[in-house]
Amino acid sequence: MSRSSVAPALMAVAGIGLLSIMDGLVKYAAASHDVTQVAALRYLVGAIVAFAVFRASRTAWPDMATLRPHAWRSVIVATTALAFFYALAALPLAVALALSFTSPIFIALFAAVVLGERPGRSIFVALGLGFVGVLVVLSDQLGRGGAGGNLFGVVAALIAAVTYAMAMVTLKTRAARDPLPTIVLLQNVFAGLLLAPAGLIHWTRPAGPELILFAAIGVLGTAGHLCMAWAYGRADASRLGVLEYTAFVWAAGIGLAVFGEVPAPSTLLGAALIVGGALIASRGPAQVAEPEVEIGP
Repeated sequence: MSRSSVAPALMAVAGIGLLSIMDGLVKYAAASHDVTQVAALRYLVGAIVAFAVFRASRTAWPDMATLRPHAWRSVIVATTALAFFYALAALPLAVALALSFTSPIFIALFAAVVLGERPGRSIFVALGLGFVGVLVVLSDQLGRGGAGGNLFGVVAALIAAVTYAMAMVTLKTRAARDPLPTIVLLQNVFAGLLLAPAGLIHWTRPAGPELILFAAIGVLGTAGHLCMAWAYGRADASRLGVLEYTAFVWAAGIGLAVFGEVPAPSTLLGAALIVGGALIASRGPAQVAEPEVEIGP
């Protein structure tokens, strides 16, 4: 793997790690607050953090031509947040994450259709191994009846996987054109505005310590998406999509270190397949066709 491809991969893994920690906090917060409120506060706090980064970087204010595509993309981002936060609240964390790991498959498909990327054979092998790993983990959970009791949660997680893939591919089309501070600021502002009405309707007053919790969710989400935007501006979407599987490794590590959860053998087997797929993907270059949109390095 070339040095130029290592940095985006490492940045993407770091971003996925930050977002994985955020997921755990979201599940905790959703136990006492409606998911619409959690999602709205996540993006409104994120907008404050993103604005601070935007001003500190002295980035120029975006024009109307920049605002329009980000406004449309924020609809996808807000839909993803609502669907996935609902899945986190309704399902065990491992089940929700396992279902979300179908997103790299959709990322590779959307990247081929929208961006003209032609993933190499190694990408498809990696996707297959990663998906089998997800099925191994999910089969254990289903065998215990973990997801069987909430079909809506399962459907929500799958919807989130599809819309997240759409969001990442559209991020690729903007990452070469717009500065990172602009991308993250507009994503948080627009998504926060879209989610605010529903959050206000279901509003319950947070206790003092919960304000810190919501602040942490917003900061982690913004930092994670800064990392992802930087990575997607410098590497193929289909290649980085495979790295989404590493979120399971992050989740297993957080569960062991913080909650004392010892992974089951099926969990370890699934994680091994997922990591194996990510390693294979890092070795074979993806080919890029002449894109219909202008994509920079």
